[in-house]
Amino acid sequence: MKIVNPLGEITVHINVLKHLVYQSLLESYGLVRMDDVNIISKYLGGEEKGIHIRDDEDGIFIDVYPVISYGMKIDQVALNVQEYVNYKFEEMLGMKPVEINIHILGIKLD
Repeated sequence: MKIVNPLGEITVHINVLKHLVYQSLLESYGLVRMDDVNIISKYLGGEEKGIHIRDDEDGIFIDVYPVISYGMKIDQVALNVQEYVNYKFEEMLGMKPVEINIHILGIKLD
């Protein structure tokens, strides 16, 4: 991703964006862990598994695959995650993602 300002051009690697999203998810209430739909990433994905970011000419598109805790309102948790990730992107990068899609993969009963 490239950010252009009057002083020049800044290039931000996609892994930096993933880590920014991951740190935002750690601070979100109701999320237990991240999971992934891709079987290889599910077991070998590291701490940022379940976070897929696509950067194209239209902007940044984020897909997140969390597992939430039992008793949480799914729609409220998803909305909080969307708002917080959006806030962190605007605070750190000065821009907003085009889409932040939350795909709930499960509910942890413990």
